[in-house]
Amino acid sequence: MKNGLLITCLVFLITSCSNYSKSKGNSKTSNAINSIESPRITLFLTSSSSAVSSKVISLLPFKPNDRTICYIRTAGFPDGNVPPSLNSEMETLFNLGFKVKSIDLAILEPEDLEEAFSECDLFWVCGGNTLYLLQEVRRSGFDNFVTNKILEGIPYVGSSAGSIILGPDVEFERFACDITEAPNLTSYEGLNIFPFSTYVHFDKPWAKEVYKDILKFSLDNSKSFVTLHDNQFIYINGEHWQVIDVK
Repeated sequence: MKNGLLITCLVFLITSCSNYSKSKGNSKTSNAINSIESPRITLFLTSSSSAVSSKVISLLPFKPNDRTICYIRTAGFPDGNVPPSLNSEMETLFNLGFKVKSIDLAILEPEDLEEAFSECDLFWVCGGNTLYLLQEVRRSGFDNFVTNKILEGIPYVGSSAGSIILGPDVEFERFACDITEAPNLTSYEGLNIFPFSTYVHFDKPWAKEVYKDILKFSLDNSKSFVTLHDNQFIYINGEHWQVIDVK
């Protein structure tokens, strides 16, 4: 990356962070949601849900006891192999008092959704291949389904890919994900529930090279984004949002 571009990126990020600091607690998501405006919306967009889960759970509008999490694990295994980290997170949530229902959108059709999510008190959408996740979200009809449920007041927790799909588009993930795992994805358009793209794992050394390409793409195409470290998450409550640090 040329020095001039690097300086431009840094200025953009500093300006963005300054704006977040000024607007914490009163930034509106009404622009984010376009025609969707509801005081009942509760979203947690995390970089790593396991790193911030205690704080996220403390902000839920209910206690874990006898509440059902629909844990959508689809993004985590486009190759068919379930990573141990997913089972570990589900076990942690179970031990906190939640009922945990594991769901894979890849095996569901639109007509299956009402029954599959009939007892859902909380959506928890894990990380993995964002492009594959979006493909299955669109194919299964989960995009419209979850948007309506969010409007009805069901909270949503996204981790990495699960956060990214709620933005306006996911095209930048071409630089981070294997597109061959999503051969039937026809559009990079996200669910457009949050107005900015979410750039997760921004503090990780292994992500530096990838973000050189992503930042160049974003600046060249005037994309708006929020960067998240693994100990941070975006908390959307009604029309207001803020970035929360977990120490």
